[in-house]
Amino acid sequence: MDHKVNILMVDDEPANLLALEATLECLGQNLVFASSGKEALRYLLKSDFAVILLDVQMPEMNGIETAAAMRERERSRHIPIIFLTGVVKTEEMMFKGYSAGAVDYLMKPIVTGILRAKVEVFVELAVARQKLQEEIAERARVAVEISKLNMVLEQRNDDLTAANEDLETFAHSVSHDLRAPLRHIQGYTSFLQESAAKKLDETECKQMEKIVASALRMGRLIDDLLAFSRTGRAELHKGRVKMDELVQETLGQLQPDLAARHIVWNVLPLPEISGDHNLLRQVWANLLGNAVKYTRPRDPAIIEIGAVGQDNEMIFHIRDNGVGFRMQHADKLFGVFQRLHDADQFEGTGIGLANVRRIVQRHGGRTWAESKEGEGATFYFSLPAH
Repeated sequence: MDHKVNILMVDDEPANLLALEATLECLGQNLVFASSGKEALRYLLKSDFAVILLDVQMPEMNGIETAAAMRERERSRHIPIIFLTGVVKTEEMMFKGYSAGAVDYLMKPIVTGILRAKVEVFVELAVARQKLQEEIAERARVAVEISKLNMVLEQRNDDLTAANEDLETFAHSVSHDLRAPLRHIQGYTSFLQESAAKKLDETECKQMEKIVASALRMGRLIDDLLAFSRTGRAELHKGRVKMDELVQETLGQLQPDLAARHIVWNVLPLPEISGDHNLLRQVWANLLGNAVKYTRPRDPAIIEIGAVGQDNEMIFHIRDNGVGFRMQHADKLFGVFQRLHDADQFEGTGIGLANVRRIVQRHGGRTWAESKEGEGATFYFSLPAH
């Protein structure tokens, strides 16, 4: 921003004004010329000045009278005035000049170096004051903007609180209102399977089995939805987590799914990080469970688990030689209800990876995956290293 200031030069002699211009033009400021006290006062009505150079001896209205008039006006009351005089300074003149607001007296002929140095001081002060005023104005503008943003944030917080309350109500409804009829469906279908099995033909029995399987899948879906809802609201309880121990703990929980499976596990050394132990257990349970599930057609299945430090974060990976997926669908993997494989071939509700992403994001990390269809997949998640 241009921080030029105005310098007012008042003298009834054009030659003197020309000499002042030659002396001060090197300062690069706006030089304003007035040939009388009255003309100077008119300039002061519409502009601000860093300093005023005022000739003492002028007709009609001399410098002392002009300075006194300047001091009577609020706008020009504090502008520094340097008197220029060609007569010998007397104590009476100096008293009147200083009383009228003069900050200095210079005798004519003017020594250009001295005048330029004195004027430059007031220019620097005016520029500094101008910058300070701009900074104050900017801070006031920013304060107003912050106030507006705070009002928006307060409104959004209120909206979020209301949305969370609605979500709690919805979760309660799902937990109770949907489970009750689902239990009835499961109970009556089980009763029918037992009591009417001999009366049903093969096609009807398969249809009954599909009803039972669908009811069970709906129950799992309700459970997963509730878990996903709770994950977003649960408070993080961070502590030191030994990831190698957490992986072994998770593998122990997966043992029922590993029966009769030939899986080669390659678990590389894993670091200790800061995080919520229970939530990170869900991350490993989902990712390792997926690796076990989607390597089911392979014998042997090969699953590798590792981590590497990079750019202030730890990047964990789970690599398998399973069925994989097409990379053009990679952006759908971590969405709710997104499935890339036939539900009849690979069971699931499509919420597990969405839960993984939510948990990792709450820890300040990222999730992504790479794959080639038919050749396996690698799932990554990162967590802050410190």
